[in-house]
Amino acid sequence: MFVSKAKARRAAVFFLTLLGGAFLALLAHTIYLKVGPRCVEVVTVPFGLPGGTRLLWGDTPDSLAGMEMMPLTTQQELRRAADLQKSGRYEDAAEVYEAIALQYPGAFVAEWGVVNSLLSLNEDSLQPIWRSQLDVMEKTLRRRYPESSVSFYMDARLADKANSSSTALELARVATQKAPAFAEARLLYADLLFKSGRYAESAQEARTAISLWKGDDSRAYFRLAQVYHDEGRLDSCELIVEYALSQFPVDVDLLCLQGMLQEYDGHFDSAEATYRRALAIRPGYAFATEALLSLGQKSTPGTSGVSLSPQERAQVAYDILEPLVQQYPENLPLREALGKAYLKGRDFERAKLQFLEIQNRDAAYPEIAIRIQEASAAPSVRETKKSLLVDDLSRAIDSMRTLPISEHSFESSLGHYLVRYGATEKEFFKKYSAANFKKIGKSAWQEKFFEAPYFHRYTALFDEKGKFYGVHVVVTDSNVLLNSKESKTPEIYTSLFQHNTRLSGVGSETGETDCDGTVMSGAIWETRDNFELLARIVGKPEEVRMIRLDKAKIPEGTRLCDYLKYLSLY
Repeated sequence: MFVSKAKARRAAVFFLTLLGGAFLALLAHTIYLKVGPRCVEVVTVPFGLPGGTRLLWGDTPDSLAGMEMMPLTTQQELRRAADLQKSGRYEDAAEVYEAIALQYPGAFVAEWGVVNSLLSLNEDSLQPIWRSQLDVMEKTLRRRYPESSVSFYMDARLADKANSSSTALELARVATQKAPAFAEARLLYADLLFKSGRYAESAQEARTAISLWKGDDSRAYFRLAQVYHDEGRLDSCELIVEYALSQFPVDVDLLCLQGMLQEYDGHFDSAEATYRRALAIRPGYAFATEALLSLGQKSTPGTSGVSLSPQERAQVAYDILEPLVQQYPENLPLREALGKAYLKGRDFERAKLQFLEIQNRDAAYPEIAIRIQEASAAPSVRETKKSLLVDDLSRAIDSMRTLPISEHSFESSLGHYLVRYGATEKEFFKKYSAANFKKIGKSAWQEKFFEAPYFHRYTALFDEKGKFYGVHVVVTDSNVLLNSKESKTPEIYTSLFQHNTRLSGVGSETGETDCDGTVMSGAIWETRDNFELLARIVGKPEEVRMIRLDKAKIPEGTRLCDYLKYLSLY
């Protein structure tokens, strides 16, 4: 087919125009990426924003500024300061942050840590020396970040401390506008919106903070969960609390929310154990103390707001069961059900009377001794408003004396439970609180907790007859987890070896042993009836594993490598 020169020329011009346009568009896009507004794209995180959501960077401060010069030990100190801050030890955290800030001027995270820690203290408890240091650090940050999100954030915190809620809210809003990707500002704005009763906006800001932190900060999860709690959306609240506690098992705020949810379901004993666990982690914490003292007195959010006593909550069960027990006094399961109803209603005296009557009629009745112990764990609660606080305090103190141990001590560290081999589960949990453990198999109970910088996971082992025969231990160093590429000589093994030596005496080191490609080294402690092996696996610098076993349960001829299967169980 013949094509004229004019048509060919027009086609060539059209093609070149398209090519040039595409090139110009690509050039413009490249220039925009270099000089245009910087954005951050969030990843998918549970309960955060949808993955791929883009947020403008604005003048968000560089939290890593100055850290490139810090050695690993200093970075570990920063993490220790963050842990102190989260546990409410603000002055101790400020001391650590200040020491680092003086050594590394310009390190934003250290200077920011000083300011945030001191702003978290009550005005009355802020000593003159700390007030002066706060002023110095504030001025330093304002000079470096004038009229920025950092300055507006600090102004918002100060306004909130001065009880100027509307001013604080507006300043926090401006901070988030100037730096949409500033997670601390987002969380502060969420907190202030929550205080103002603007729940939907607070939830959105909390979700944004969760995404910006990539799910690594428990405070944002707590804020979102508390929003749903106060709205009465308890199913959503429970989902968040369960997930967040799986990531942050020792967060006291989340534990208190969990306790409240347990109360709303009528599980008062579980709620009490949860509050006590929170107080063991952070003694004297006001939120947990108030929750414990008001046990059974809370009303479910989203209802009429009438606070019912535990007796009133259990009255329906009383009305049904009491006539039946009177009519059929020989029916012990009915009597037990009535006793349990009294327990739920916190009427310990009447519960104890029912359980004692069961014991008198049938001393072998299943678990009746435990029921009597539960009813004896606290005094009866008198219903006079004047004496309510005294009664609750007495009950808390008495039950702390009589109930199983719920705190972790030096003697029980590394799974050195003070329970004889061959003890039953009932005997074990008379000594150690079952609230700390979760059943993970037919004959295994596991507890997890965090004592900076180590994550502990202990599994108590029982045989097919329900007899205690050993403990499996895994301890993980959070410092090595966070800095696996930089850590070359982790101290976790040496530290735990020395610790177990203080508990079990002098052990014998095994040296490195190759077990079919898995190389481990460790130490053994052995007595007539007890065997302990502390080991580390080459290639896993963050982890130390240990087993303690009844020697009667170990087959004859067991070699060192045979213990690897025990070490790898959990």
